[in-house]
Amino acid sequence: MSERLKELRKSLKMNQTNFAKQIGITQTAYSMIENGINPLSNRHIKVICLAYNVNETWLRTGEGEMLISDCCRYCRIINS
Repeated sequence: MSERLKELRKSLKMNQTNFAKQIGITQTAYSMIENGINPLSNRHIKVICLAYNVNETWLRTGEGEMLISDCCRYCRIINS
């Protein structure tokens, strides 16, 4: 998952500091996650997926598309 997290961050053209801030953690904590030292919590996975329109299945497993459409995002928000 750490490689996909890095891929996502780079595709959003964000540095670690800004990405970490958006999900509520420090840059140091984020760096440890991205480098595979610490796991990404379920809570932070949900925050990332909602904030950046990310397909949770892709983030967790690498299957499917990285991003989801706005229509699918709207349905996810309503159902959560």
